[in-house]
Amino acid sequence: MNLRPLPLRAIAVPLAAAYLPAQAIDSIPLDQLQPGLWKVERKIEKLDLNPVEYETRNTEYCASPRKEISRVLSITNLLCKTEDSKVGDNRYKVHATCRLPGIRGENTTVITIVSPTEYTAEVDTIGTKFGEKQHRKEVITAKRAGDCQS
Repeated sequence: MNLRPLPLRAIAVPLAAAYLPAQAIDSIPLDQLQPGLWKVERKIEKLDLNPVEYETRNTEYCASPRKEISRVLSITNLLCKTEDSKVGDNRYKVHATCRLPGIRGENTTVITIVSPTEYTAEVDTIGTKFGEKQHRKEVITAKRAGDCQS
């Protein structure tokens, strides 16, 4: 398995533009999630393809989810307009709209903090990349697998 820093980068948009900016993350209580070794599974549906393609990607990282998510997303802070809201107990929605040269898109991500050792996300991304229509749905499950090895 790849050891890559990728928790919400997995939540970030396949269009490579609509990542969730850091200020949206500040309203989500990610401090509830324990640091350690996290295993992330992404189930992706490529709805713009005919026939629809399905893909599963597994990654892991060893860090605090809040620290890792903020690190991955901080560079995209200025690229997208976002709105975030609480949509239920431990459920948070972030909607991002991105307009970049060659890339336009919208992303809606609903993050659920299941427990201090698990979070999930449902991601819907639609837009265009260099004129090609793209539509992706993802379900991400991240679980703490233990302590990090020194």
